Amino acid sequence: MVKIVCICGMGVGSSLLIVMGIQRVLKRNGYNERDFQYEQADVQIAKGLAATADLIVTTPAFADSVDPDGPPVVYIKNLFSEPEIEEKMMPVLKKILAKKPKD
Repeated sequence: MVKIVCICGMGVGSSLLIVMGIQRVLKRNGYNERDFQYEQADVQIAKGLAATADLIVTTPAFADSVDPDGPPVVYIKNLFSEPEIEEKMMPVLKKILAKKPKD
């Protein structure tokens, strides 16, 4: 299971858009949605969730709030752009999956 934490200001609106885009991108690339867990969070809650996350996805506005020593971070400028999500997230996700033990 890959845990993806999506961060936005309030942990509701923008992070939900990110999750929905990620889900569509993963489905289009042939991944099983059951292999992924999503957490939507504001900046404060995300700091705690980052300890168990495999990947963080957020906007550049929150770059200063993300621990540079934590899990990999993907910054999405246009939350409605699935091509941007795919371009930026998939190479990082493939590296994460390559390191995960196979079930």
